[in-house]
Amino acid sequence: GGDGDEANGDGGATTPSRRSTVRARTVTEEYATDSFENLLFSICRFREITGSYPRKISMVSFSFKRLRFETLHAEALRWPLDRFDYVGVDPPASTGFDLEESSKGERNNSLQPFREDPYGCHTEILQRKRRERNPFARKAPYELTCPEMRDLLLWCGPELIPEGNVPWSKM
Repeated sequence: GGDGDEANGDGGATTPSRRSTVRARTVTEEYATDSFENLLFSICRFREITGSYPRKISMVSFSFKRLRFETLHAEALRWPLDRFDYVGVDPPASTGFDLEESSKGERNNSLQPFREDPYGCHTEILQRKRRERNPFARKAPYELTCPEMRDLLLWCGPELIPEGNVPWSKM
């Protein structure tokens, strides 16, 4: 991914082999431009690498993003919460990190827009973020590489996708 994308910031997927090192099992997802796409595209990337969908997802990021991932993104993807673990980690205050200020920004710039627009298709602030983080207008290949996710990849809401339209509803 290029500078400013979400793809390399919140990590990659790890494949389920125990015979090799973590480094050898780690891959990145290079098309995501926001947190919703990061989770969605990482599921597809996992599927590309392993041939199956993850049984469980563990997400590690700032603690102030927990609500967004657990109540908005996982719900929009119809991912079962009993198979989703969120680990919140924050830098110490001595680094200049301000949890209160970050939480305020989270509420205004992410939580509220994703509440109104769970898939990030209609709200100007979310669309602008995606455009700014994708200056070369790259298109993710996942409709081709994960065709069973096509409905979800193209879904724009604002209503949630029916549960039966996501591949993991059958797991």
